[in-house]
Amino acid sequence: MIVVGGGINGAVSALSLSAHGLKVALVEADDFASGTSQESSNMIWGGFKYLESYDIRLVAGLCRSRNRLAAAYPTRILETRFMAVLEQGAPFAPWFAALGANAYWGLGRLHTERPRHRSRPTIRRLEPAVEASQIRGGVEYSDYLLADNDSRFVSEFVIDAEQHGAVVANYLKLVSADLRDGAWNLTLCDRSTDSTFEADARVFVNAAGPRLPEIGTLAGSETESHLVFSKGVHLTVPQVTDSGRILAFFDDAERLFYVLPMGHRSVIGTTDTPVDDPEVAVTDEDRSFLLEQMSQRLNLDRELEASDVISERCGVRALVVPPGGSARRRDWTELSRRHAVETDEERGVVSILGGKLSDCLNVGAEVVDAVRLCGLRPMPPAQKWFGEPSQEERRSCISRAARLSIAPGDASLMWRRHGRRMDEVLDLVRDDSDLGGPLGDLDTLSMAEVMVMGRHERIVRPDDLLRRRTMLSMLHRSETLATDSGVRKAVEMLLGPKGLGGFDGASAVLDDG
Repeated sequence: MIVVGGGINGAVSALSLSAHGLKVALVEADDFASGTSQESSNMIWGGFKYLESYDIRLVAGLCRSRNRLAAAYPTRILETRFMAVLEQGAPFAPWFAALGANAYWGLGRLHTERPRHRSRPTIRRLEPAVEASQIRGGVEYSDYLLADNDSRFVSEFVIDAEQHGAVVANYLKLVSADLRDGAWNLTLCDRSTDSTFEADARVFVNAAGPRLPEIGTLAGSETESHLVFSKGVHLTVPQVTDSGRILAFFDDAERLFYVLPMGHRSVIGTTDTPVDDPEVAVTDEDRSFLLEQMSQRLNLDRELEASDVISERCGVRALVVPPGGSARRRDWTELSRRHAVETDEERGVVSILGGKLSDCLNVGAEVVDAVRLCGLRPMPPAQKWFGEPSQEERRSCISRAARLSIAPGDASLMWRRHGRRMDEVLDLVRDDSDLGGPLGDLDTLSMAEVMVMGRHERIVRPDDLLRRRTMLSMLHRSETLATDSGVRKAVEMLLGPKGLGGFDGASAVLDDG
């Protein structure tokens, strides 16, 4: 089969299907996770705020998915405390929010630290960055946050799929798809060389995210559900709080938004704006809204301004409208929580609509069931098809790193980035200790790690490394990256001198020309 689309839905599908013994190709027209899957809030959560609609069943299911994913990836998904701050104009009283937080904790099977009601003086003490004069109180509770970033998490699914036998390729665009005698004949274009070639598949999995209708048209297969789009914007600014907590507020429209930790920065967002086209960009209005809302609720030396923005993230959520449904404004929030897997058995097409990081394992399982309806015969995997390597393997790598004089913190980060591939990194450091030190002042990333990333992670353009395989372009301004010798060395090593074309002066470092 062929899976078209290398976001979280396509990546988890390729992994699940290949682990179940099927012959799989995964193709992505751009880079893996370069669309919606790189624009999330990096949260793995059960949807506390969706208790507002009293959909207990939905929240309980999302909590189960969250717990399973967090247990499977203990170093990549970390329990994180939220401080929900309730101002005078908030839609809920602190006592009611605390009641909801305890209900959420119960629906999550008590897997996290217990929620706690927080008074205004306590919030002022724990989070001095919060403007406390207008708040009534708040509630502190737990959910999960990706230790790195969403696109890095997705790329690990792609690598795991390849290790299970899948063929994976980025920058490979589907041009045409013809069904002939019960099999798909596909024309694909390599965007790096403009060359085209053909491939055949029994089953076609459409995991193109917001582009699903376009790919569905190529395959001649329509879905019963349809998609609408919601634009979300995040801004990265200098660190607001070093507590490690996520701060949650209600904006002037009574919609939750957050201050999230990312490295030594803070990320503020997100917005939720209905749009017709999945091609979106940050506007002055978006930027001003988020900065204004945040400045009103933070006790900073001065208000945040556009010049404080280090980087911006902007994408669309593909929201599923079920058959016969409509996307009325009051239904907008509820729509964003659901996914759908539809099967066109006659044409051998499986379509994945919607979805989110927290629920990705369910998508993987449902796609296996769907291809069975199309006549394929998945086999039970020999072992669990998802998750990090064992604790024993982790301890072995960390111990080996210590013998090579790698600091424990750096070794833990190396494991989180590479898993079993850490042994390859350590082999390089063993042979040449100079490869184990940080490339530069911006990150602990070593040349040995970059070399191993070059072997496995299909880095084709600077943006692939700086935006998706690492967080460098989200944590630093483009001119800072352009003048950092370590970044330049990494890009040149992976892509050759031509890859440095976007590194001139203060120009956009990620402009691939």
